[in-house]
Amino acid sequence: MRVRLFAALRELAGTGELELDAPDVASLLAELTAKFGGEFARVLEASSVLVDGEPAARGRELRPEDEVALLPPVSGG
Repeated sequence: MRVRLFAALRELAGTGELELDAPDVASLLAELTAKFGGEFARVLEASSVLVDGEPAARGRELRPEDEVALLPPVSGG
């Protein structure tokens, strides 16, 4: 599946897009945490997960054709 990373997550991973396989959102997040480390995990904990443009819970099953977007909180002024 296509995984899109935004803002701080993109910077920490060094890329804005990945191709990965995972059975569900929780497994995907665990794989990304193992790959990119503690600071990535900290930002990920506060991030929103969208699957095909819809908010997704950690237990949501994933299919190879899904697009997952990980959106960290953004502040502005």
